[in-house]
Amino acid sequence: MFDILIKNGEIIDGSGAAAFKGDIGIKDEVILEIAPSISEKAMEVINAEGLVVSPGFIDMHSHSDFSLLLNPFGESKIRQGITTELVGNCGFTAAPVRKKYFHELMEYLVNTVILSNKLKKEWKWHSQKDFLDTLTLKGIAFNIASLVGHGTLRIAAMGFANRKPSTSELNSMLEMLEYEMENGIFGLSAGLQYEPGSFASAEELIELCRVVAEYNGIYTVHMKSEGNYLLECILQAIDIAEKTGVSVEISHLKAVNPRNWSKVSEALKLIEEANEKGISVDFDVYPYTAYGSGLMDLIPPQFKDNGVDKMVSLLKSEETRKNVINSMTGDYDTWENPMEGNSWNKVRIASIKTKKNKKYEGKNLNEISKEMGCSPHDAVINLLAEEKGSVKMIFFGMEEKGLCTLMKHPRAIFCTDGRAVAPYGELSKGKVHPRYYGAFPRILGRYAGRRKLLSLEEAVNKMTLRPAQKIGLKQRGMIKKEYYADIVIFDKTKIIDRATFDNPHSYPEGIMYVIVNGTVVISKGEHTGRLPGKLLTNIQN
Repeated sequence: MFDILIKNGEIIDGSGAAAFKGDIGIKDEVILEIAPSISEKAMEVINAEGLVVSPGFIDMHSHSDFSLLLNPFGESKIRQGITTELVGNCGFTAAPVRKKYFHELMEYLVNTVILSNKLKKEWKWHSQKDFLDTLTLKGIAFNIASLVGHGTLRIAAMGFANRKPSTSELNSMLEMLEYEMENGIFGLSAGLQYEPGSFASAEELIELCRVVAEYNGIYTVHMKSEGNYLLECILQAIDIAEKTGVSVEISHLKAVNPRNWSKVSEALKLIEEANEKGISVDFDVYPYTAYGSGLMDLIPPQFKDNGVDKMVSLLKSEETRKNVINSMTGDYDTWENPMEGNSWNKVRIASIKTKKNKKYEGKNLNEISKEMGCSPHDAVINLLAEEKGSVKMIFFGMEEKGLCTLMKHPRAIFCTDGRAVAPYGELSKGKVHPRYYGAFPRILGRYAGRRKLLSLEEAVNKMTLRPAQKIGLKQRGMIKKEYYADIVIFDKTKIIDRATFDNPHSYPEGIMYVIVNGTVVISKGEHTGRLPGKLLTNIQN
């Protein structure tokens, strides 16, 4: 007898092959049988007549490692059909933590990713694996695989120092990285746009990636520039891959600011040429023309060299404020100004911590500056100073044409670049990016369904088997015998995102069932409360 029998579904198996009608029998976490018709009895029968049955979606670029501590149900992600996430992206992870630089790490995390100061007391994990074990101990709704952050490694070894690491500091980073890889972490993530990742030389990254390559891991990179120096940064990632043999994943590939939109085709050509030479380079992308980041991105880098607390202290000085504004409005060759070629109404405040400034969430900087009675530059500084750097923004900086070109490309893998949140509790705060709730249904409903940008089979392949192969997940990413039963059942005529920039905390429509490791987590569109997710490792998954 099967645990679950799925009957009469239109099966899209994740391989990219054409859909076919059939039944699926599940027992003890895995798919035991796939056939045109299965008559054997089951504990639970799901009639999928008129519905698509696909592998569970794999989010190639996620940040839910920080929010699952607060809510293990993973609402905004599991309701998208996501059954596995790769966490630990953009250079920052919860661990490793070292006592000497504990304050520096907490200063950054509290102001950028941790939602509550109360969590600081718990933040004592020696390794990322230790943190993940803690995270999964009480159960999670979906599976997680993890990277370790280069920025976190660097802080543990040398704080926010803007210089090359000493021999002993580099060796410390290498030792911590090797320990993580030995314990099942899938690779290294870099956030080269952010401090202290921006301080790293190519030589430093090459040394670290040699270790990653030895374990057949991946190197994911949030590049230092996604605008004026986009092509140069892609070439650096390719060079690192060529010199080390590491498999590279370019995080959330995009071309920001109008002057750079035409670079999308050139960027893809560089990636294609690298793969023709046998260099493994892929990229992930989400289906929106706005990105999310910290408002600190609008501050020139020389004012952020010594961490968030120091930056905030500087911003409170009238003399420094003048210098910051002069730098923000000065020669664009001295730093890559996100506002170059853009207007302030394209920058929307997503989240703020203090009650005083909550009224600005969802408003753009033009609106906010008028309410404050100052320039937009002053408004940026006011918010960062008053919020101690903890301000999230959404920036409308990309072009739809370029987005479509990226999504259609064969090296593309789909992602959310978001945390698991919910419309209730602590995780309901702020005007988060709608990708947190809607990325995968948006691709299936809007781009594959209504616009026919790509076939349903191709879209599913880019959110199942392709990421599984890139990460190195075993027996996942396909509907295939002896593969784990991570499955999504959806109505292809109704699936669509409902989250918007004005009302982001909205679940999508059309996803009827989500099964994780053979356990139903979403049934008839509702969360069952079950937490069957696992920690996947590169040792055994």
